[in-house]
Order: sequence, then structure tokens, then C-alpha cells
Amino acid sequence: MSERKIYSSLFAGFVFVISFAGLLFWWQAYQETTTVTFLTVGEGDAILIAQGSNQVLIDGGRSGKDLLARLGRQMPFWDRTVETVIATHPDADHIGGFSMLLESYKVSLFLYTGAESDTETFALLEQSLAKHHTERAKIFRGGRIQFPYGGELAIEYPVTALSREMKETNAGSIVARFTFGETEILFTGDLPNEEQVLPDILPVDVLKVAHHGSKYSTSAIFLDRLQPKESVISVGKNSYGHPSPDVLGRLGERGIRIWRTDTDGDVVYRCTRERTGCFHQ
Repeated sequence: MSERKIYSSLFAGFVFVISFAGLLFWWQAYQETTTVTFLTVGEGDAILIAQGSNQVLIDGGRSGKDLLARLGRQMPFWDRTVETVIATHPDADHIGGFSMLLESYKVSLFLYTGAESDTETFALLEQSLAKHHTERAKIFRGGRIQFPYGGELAIEYPVTALSREMKETNAGSIVARFTFGETEILFTGDLPNEEQVLPDILPVDVLKVAHHGSKYSTSAIFLDRLQPKESVISVGKNSYGHPSPDVLGRLGERGIRIWRTDTDGDVVYRCTRERTGCFHQ
């Protein structure tokens, strides 16, 4: 072999090693990247907690088309699996997008409270879960999801699994707390009268305002217990007056920063171990 070919082979080997090392470094960094994204899905909830290729989706909005469009912006094209889906309660503006999600992504686990609905939307969801043989399980206080590179999602409400016949679906909404480093984010579904249901709630840094800013949620008492620094309202065009001026006033009076998906688009928090917490991006 000529000296020139030897140098060419050595150079090619060097480039390969550097490229492979770079790819490994990128993959490790990607797997450790943690974000909490409140997706813009109109008058509904859809929250994606992603740590690399590991995702937890809390609610799916009303429209599968809107949900998939937003997920496509937040998840890489080659990742077609959502590890865990959580339905906070069976209302259409929280589960409507799940049927299309199940057609486009593999969902490894579907978690819910046990409450069901006699609506066509819920019937379609049940058909999709059966069609794709998706594992289902009930979740309530004490349930936890641990993320491999830090972070935990803990269920604080309901206290036990709910009856499938429960009529007041909002009142059975899952309340979950995501903790990453020094940051705590509370997800409240559509829960009304939180101060009565959660009398011993501990403070948080970020509050997902319940029920799209409904006047029946987010009382002064509840806010004083939580003492959040920031809040997120998942809301879209609606005829209910969401978010309520009273709720906006209570948040503003306490100096709580308000983010809204109808005006701010996707609201993203990036969580890092270096900064020991999550920060609005």
C-alpha cells in the first residue's frame, strides 16, 4: 500500500471515530434534555413532558389534528412512541385527540382515574385502545412516574380510583405535581374548588390554571396556599368566558406571571440539572 493510501485510510478512520464520538455525545445530551410543553390545542389541555425519547402526555385536547400538529413540532420525526398517556378526566376537550394519536404513535401505557363517559368521544377512545392493544391502568394518589435523568411526576388527586359512573367528571380531575430539581409544576385538569379538595396542598413554582381559567377554580385561598411565581392557562376560542377576568385579576394581584396558549402559543419550560430546575424558554 502506498504512503498516500495509508494516510487516507488513517484520516478516514480518524473522521469516523470523531463522528461516532460526536454522535454519542449528541445522543447523551438529547436523552438528558427535559422539557415541559403546554401545547396550543385550542380550548383544551395537552401537556407534553419529554426527556429525550421518553414522553408523558397529559391530556390530548379536543382535536386529533391539532394535537398531532403540535406534537410534530416538539418530537423528532423518527420517534413514534409516546411512553405514557394520562387522561385527567373523560371530557372531550381533554381526550378528543387521543384516537388520532393512537393511529399515528405507539402508546405504551394509558392511565386514567377509572371515570368514564357515555359520549361518542369516549367510545371512540375505547375502540382505539382496544384496536391497538394499549395497556390501561388506573392511577390515583401515590402513583408516580420517575424519569431516568431526573424528574418525577406524582399524583396528588384523586385519593382513590373513581367509579366509572361518576357524573361530575371535572371534580374527579387528576392533579399531578412534576418535580425537577428545585422546580415544582402543578397540573390541575379541570378541578373546581381546589381549596376544598386539596386543603393541605404544598407550594409550587408554576401552576397550570384549572379549567382554562374558569371562575369556579383558582380561588384566592388556593393561590395563597400555592404561592406560584408563574401560571399557564391552556385556553382557546370559547363561549364560556375563559379565562375569567376574576381569575386573571387574582393572579395579577399576586404578581403571578401569566402565560396563555391562545396568545403565547406553545408554552415551554426547559429543565436542566446544571441550573437545578425548569425555566420558561
